[in-house]
Amino acid sequence: MFPTLAMDFLNGLKLSLGQSLPEHVVPEYIVESIGNAVDESLLKTAEKLILQEDVTLTLAFCGNNQLTEFITIFNSYKKPLIHIDLGGSVLKEEESGPTILHHTLNVWQAAYAAGVYAARNFGKKALVASSMYDGGYHMAATFNEGYESGGGSVAQFYVAPMDYKSETYESMVAGINEAAPDVIFAIFSFKEGQKVFDVIANSEFNGKIPIITIPLMTDESFNTRDHKVENVVSIANWSFDDEHEEMQQFVSDYSTAHEGSPNIIALMGYEIGLTITTLVSSEGKIPSKMGETLQNKKIKTPRGILTYNDRYESEIETFKVRKFEYNQTGYHNTVIDTMDASFSRSLYEVFKELPNAGWQNPYICT
Repeated sequence: MFPTLAMDFLNGLKLSLGQSLPEHVVPEYIVESIGNAVDESLLKTAEKLILQEDVTLTLAFCGNNQLTEFITIFNSYKKPLIHIDLGGSVLKEEESGPTILHHTLNVWQAAYAAGVYAARNFGKKALVASSMYDGGYHMAATFNEGYESGGGSVAQFYVAPMDYKSETYESMVAGINEAAPDVIFAIFSFKEGQKVFDVIANSEFNGKIPIITIPLMTDESFNTRDHKVENVVSIANWSFDDEHEEMQQFVSDYSTAHEGSPNIIALMGYEIGLTITTLVSSEGKIPSKMGETLQNKKIKTPRGILTYNDRYESEIETFKVRKFEYNQTGYHNTVIDTMDASFSRSLYEVFKELPNAGWQNPYICT
């Protein structure tokens, strides 16, 4: 989905630090490739950076299967780490630590919010349709819990085969027609998501049954043509179409600096730059126990006010209900409603027994 992930991230990070750090503070960047971050090379690279390069701070995308061991290294050496992930899986208690920050887009929490919103606004009977890939994370489970909390019930689940290129999705369409749900929750992304949109657009229920999707399915950076799909919304804690000044200024500054629109990876890099600046402003340096320094600190970002909770995961105050609509030049995720996100921190306890049984790579970041 994001073939230039490393460059996008660095572009956002450098833009942020260039705007906010004092002029005499000039960061040095050491870049190490860790592939898809799911094997022991990740741990070896981490120790190399700490022992040989004596890095001040490590920033890393990595998968959940290595996260506990990865964090143990940084806690043992008392070195700070910012773990980066879109947030497709629930963060476990053992994956937290005093020297670790988890900077995410809270996608699994947004899926729970989507369930709550769907039950309140669309009806009490849902169908969940998922890809083999995106279904390996926790979004189906958290949507289901949120939907049931609002009095809804999932009538049917559909999981697409791994080979989506040759799949017609006829069985998905037939299942939707048979179940006649009040709402469809769609868990697809990238090219598979585009194909599913095209199939739905040619169905009899296009526009008649509301579709609520994960935010990656409606990402503007690769949905560049009109799918003709109707009545689609997603819930996330960001929207590049948000009219708030901070988001519009970020989009403008990034576009000027890099001659192109930012994506979510660049946005995360920019926000981590703001987090680093907050740490330096508070301590005059980057402390090892970053989470303690940032407790009760409110960081103004393009997404809104960002804080780090008791598990040291980033949070934004509101979720945005976004309408997916095409104009003459491209797709937009227009904010049509908001939801208070303060319930998010209580969800760790709700899902503490939910296993990480699916894919091991960081969600989407491959």
